[in-house]
Amino acid sequence: MQEPGIDKVRIKVLSIAGECQACHQVGQEVIVDNVTLSGYVCPHALVSLWPYVLVLQNRGKFPWGDGDSTIIACPDGENLARFEVARLKD
Repeated sequence: MQEPGIDKVRIKVLSIAGECQACHQVGQEVIVDNVTLSGYVCPHALVSLWPYVLVLQNRGKFPWGDGDSTIIACPDGENLARFEVARLKD
């Protein structure tokens, strides 16, 4: 059962420039349900993504775009992966 006030969030790999050392593939998706991840996300990328995951889990909105998603890059400047972080709608 989903906790009140906590939304599920999807992390999706949009693109990779170079060769991702964590073996992420374009199109890969991971669902975040509270603090449980349905799959693997590179720890370095996850540190960059997590603040945005928390905003969406707690029903916050971003002041850009549709407010329910954003695109974030991992910190690897040589093999840049871009991720979409989006609230899952029921």
